[in-house]
Amino acid sequence: MTEGMIGIFQEIVTLFAIVAVGYGAKKARFMNDEFDRMLSKLVINLALPGMILGSVLTAGALPTAAEIWLCLGISCASTLVMFAVAYGFTLLLRIPDGHRGVYRFMLCFGNVGFIGYPVLTAIFGPDALVYAAVFNLPFNFFVFTVGAWFLTQDTDGDVRVQTTWRTFVTPVMISCVAAVVLTLLGIHHAPILGDALSTLGSITTPAALLIIGSSLANLPVRDLVGGPRLWVCAVFRLLVMPAIIWAVFHSFIDGGLMFAVAIVLSGMPVATNGTMLCYQYGGNSRVMAQGTFVTTVLALASIPILATFVSAVI
Repeated sequence: MTEGMIGIFQEIVTLFAIVAVGYGAKKARFMNDEFDRMLSKLVINLALPGMILGSVLTAGALPTAAEIWLCLGISCASTLVMFAVAYGFTLLLRIPDGHRGVYRFMLCFGNVGFIGYPVLTAIFGPDALVYAAVFNLPFNFFVFTVGAWFLTQDTDGDVRVQTTWRTFVTPVMISCVAAVVLTLLGIHHAPILGDALSTLGSITTPAALLIIGSSLANLPVRDLVGGPRLWVCAVFRLLVMPAIIWAVFHSFIDGGLMFAVAIVLSGMPVATNGTMLCYQYGGNSRVMAQGTFVTTVLALASIPILATFVSAVI
């Protein structure tokens, strides 16, 4: 476990290193707001679909059909609980109009890939990753539909984005649906196509981190860590949300690795693609970048607490 936690620490430091590059690039004028928007558009419409499909088409093995259905069910049910909690949270803390969508997004969607996978490996070993891959399929669908809709409800200084059903029929959503279908059909090994898509998708994480760093460079240094509401949201995201997921479902689901994966992934820092989606759908990129930064910093302390909690209750 100790070696695993050291690995997690290294992963988080890696995150900050790339965010710092993005921050410096904006200050040095290698990046600007228009470049951030165009890079976000490229990642969301090309790289992310490649990553999602590549994760299925390069998988060495999949769980049984019954396990896949159960994992998909747990993923959907836990996400719906987080939606309800996020709405209650924003009402309770009286989050102002123009920020509610971002706060709801931050509470519902975590960094289940770049940080979540190493965390699961450190706590449970590599066997947990196959469940995480299946768990991630509904997550991706919800991020780019419900999550995108959350962000369209904010303004970020402009007129609110007008949405129709066509707004959400995007390459990412189509790739999410295709990934679920492929998984349910047991199609998971296409070496050349899968490797090509994974290579395309590999630019997603560094590009997202550069965009976050560039967004943070628009803020005075004193504003990087946000205000009290943001910190309450961060603690809720990292520690309270996993406890809620366990409390709601532990009486209905037998304790096991699959349920443990769901609990751990519900306590990850804010998803790095949130800032890119703000550029795409008009959300408040400033608050999103702050939330991503703060939750990732706090994860250095929260992940060991989360690991102890899961070990005690599962």
